[in-house]
Amino acid sequence: MKVNLILAASLALAIAAAAQADNVDPSGAQGASAVSTPKNLARQHLGANLLIYTTSSQSYTPTEAAAAWLDDDIATGWPALTGKQDYLLTLAEPELVNNFCISARNATGTVSLYAGDEAAPPGAKSWTLLEKDVPIEALNEKLGKPFGRFAKYILIETNLTDSGPWYSLYLYGDKSAAGYRIVQRAQPVDPHVEFGPYSNPSTSFSISSLYAHCKVTTAGGDTASWANAIDDNPGTGTYVAATQDEAGLAIQYDHAYAVQRVSVLTDPGTKGKLDLFVISLAPEGTAPTTSRTRGSQYIKVANETALNTDASGETPAASAAAPSDSNATPVDLTNLHPVQTINFDGSTPRGSVDFTPTSGTVILARWTPVTPGQPLNVREINSFGDLALNDYQLAPPPVTEGPQDSSGSAAGGKETIGKETLPVGEGGKEPLPVAEEVPLKTPFDPGVPVFPPNIPIGTPPRAHTPHFPPPPVSMPVSP
Repeated sequence: MKVNLILAASLALAIAAAAQADNVDPSGAQGASAVSTPKNLARQHLGANLLIYTTSSQSYTPTEAAAAWLDDDIATGWPALTGKQDYLLTLAEPELVNNFCISARNATGTVSLYAGDEAAPPGAKSWTLLEKDVPIEALNEKLGKPFGRFAKYILIETNLTDSGPWYSLYLYGDKSAAGYRIVQRAQPVDPHVEFGPYSNPSTSFSISSLYAHCKVTTAGGDTASWANAIDDNPGTGTYVAATQDEAGLAIQYDHAYAVQRVSVLTDPGTKGKLDLFVISLAPEGTAPTTSRTRGSQYIKVANETALNTDASGETPAASAAAPSDSNATPVDLTNLHPVQTINFDGSTPRGSVDFTPTSGTVILARWTPVTPGQPLNVREINSFGDLALNDYQLAPPPVTEGPQDSSGSAAGGKETIGKETLPVGEGGKEPLPVAEEVPLKTPFDPGVPVFPPNIPIGTPPRAHTPHFPPPPVSMPVSP
């Protein structure tokens, strides 16, 4: 689908002007309201996928990085390759995009961005340059220079001399994160079919997020900044005070979930421990209880040897909604025991823990710093429950009319590995394939140390039938 660049730029300017009139930053920067905070489009739960260009075969192929860069866990990472590399970020449908950043360990090199309406090879004239040779530190957990362009494909060209793991990609547009909602699929899907061999189904949905309609009910500082901890933007944060008997941070879910993993991003050099609690509030919001025991004010200490045990049986669709009162008072932790503790020793700003699934409507945190009184800057907190990518999907905000492709039909649908094609070549030849199937491997496991991630190879690849002939030895690139 070809889109007039002047129209796209005009729409981007209109969005920025409207945001300025409402005193809202369209990029989701500090101080933006939760309602206007944009949704990160670079997520597999929105149908996005990631491929890498292989020079030898002149084709885009699946990459293990997709599992870590496109899930919703700030602590799962995959190393970006050094030298000149080309990563293709595919969206489920054309979107208006206006900003980009990454979250990575310190690296040296540059990043260039291109937008396009077709999956063309690097260097093709169909690509529109968005950013050229931007130092990676300028995009690492910082928003870049705003741009405005409708696109279905984003080409990320990296030229790194030194690299470590990248933990997440962020691509923002004009759709509010709070406008989305998690819904159960009519029929379960196989993530391998939808997204290729590399995905993290269990860490695809963070239930402590704006699109999950949760809310921060207790934190430090100005209440206007509380949503920064759950806005899917590593450049913003909210401070959590050091406490002893009360929770310094409380996040209320929209339903009871069987919570089993929490990941946190804070500032470099942070030292201390973050105790985590999962509780269910009584209907009046007066006494915390657990969904597992229903009567006790204690939460059992997590048994790390039973990480794969089943939850209590409750599902988000069947559980009762959490209390609607957002003006909750700090919860007394005197008689509660943490389900797990994240220890920060100053070596990394990221921490994560897995624990026995514990059902609850609220997650609480108590911060105990090494330096007394020092607050914790929570830039991202992700929590994961009993939601999997094969059973759930993200429903977008309602729209009156979506983008259309060149044939006039509405664009949309999930992106499937093996369906990227180049334009018809000269002489009316058939389109040339740009992605190829590879034998399936066991998906990336977020429960192990994240750098380097451990992808088990012991499982033999699943037999499959290619959807198209193997790509040719050489592929012409548009002049």
